[in-house]
Amino acid sequence: MKRLYLFLFFVQLGYSQDDSLSFNPDSLETANVSTDTLSQVSAESISEESPAVLDPSIPLTIDAGYKGFLWGSSFQTTIITNFTKINKPDTSSMVKSFVGNLGPDSAHVHYFFADSGFWKVEIDFVIHDLSVEKQVQTFLRHEKNISEVYGPPSKINHKESGVSSAYSNLLDQRFSNAFYRSSWKAEPAVIELYLNSSVLLPKSDVSIFSGNYSILKLVYYNPDYMYSSSPAPPSQELPSIFEIY
Repeated sequence: MKRLYLFLFFVQLGYSQDDSLSFNPDSLETANVSTDTLSQVSAESISEESPAVLDPSIPLTIDAGYKGFLWGSSFQTTIITNFTKINKPDTSSMVKSFVGNLGPDSAHVHYFFADSGFWKVEIDFVIHDLSVEKQVQTFLRHEKNISEVYGPPSKINHKESGVSSAYSNLLDQRFSNAFYRSSWKAEPAVIELYLNSSVLLPKSDVSIFSGNYSILKLVYYNPDYMYSSSPAPPSQELPSIFEIY
């Protein structure tokens, strides 16, 4: 009798396991829907995060534009760059700004638009060295790099004034200044490299004037697109020499 009970018990246990392992098409359909939804979300995330790619037919030379962004492009045209866009509160401004690195230098890149479209890009280098000598060295490094591509500058203006780096009178703090500007013609574009270095000496924790007063800019612009519908200020007629004497 015990053997019969054991036999019936194992038979009933086998039927229970078959029920639990039975195929349920509804559950499989639900799993497939979940998997498809997850795949769709992942694909959408990738497409949104994937950066736009430059059209290979667009020339990257300066005569056509700046790094593939063509001269005369409208303000609504998307700028393809690996720099981070700076969102400005002034929505009426016709300038688009980005921040990133140009080689070893940190920089802010500004795209300017006129009535005729994109006409200028202005690069503001971040200056870390509060030393006229080092700032001049940075300027000369950029000047050399540009000259290797576009030849020697067509115009050069270098001036230095003020006290030297050895100045040490803390009670009579003065500025050391350097003005450097170089220009290149890359028809139809023009390239301008500009340094206005002004450093208060001697360096101290009790400086009379705080802050960084130096500017280092690199500008590419196309004179053919320097057009604005805003009226120019009227020219003033100079008095005749006979009206003075």
